[in-house]
Amino acid sequence: MTTCYYCHGETVERQTTFVHEDDGQFWIIRNVPAYVCTQCGETEYSQETTRRVLALLRQPPRPRDILHVPAYELAAA
Repeated sequence: MTTCYYCHGETVERQTTFVHEDDGQFWIIRNVPAYVCTQCGETEYSQETTRRVLALLRQPPRPRDILHVPAYELAAA
């Protein structure tokens, strides 16, 4: 068992969705293994998972899906 760095709650291993924004472009990576805190929801990734995600972002393969997502701006609401 591992504990959360922030609240010291218990973490469990789960598959998550990793979202990264770079210069207005969003990258969504599904089924990323992570440790998620059952108390506060904080997500942590292993060094190996982080290495794999960074490698994928440097040389992305052809995407599995293209998503059309509406974007809103709070200041304009």
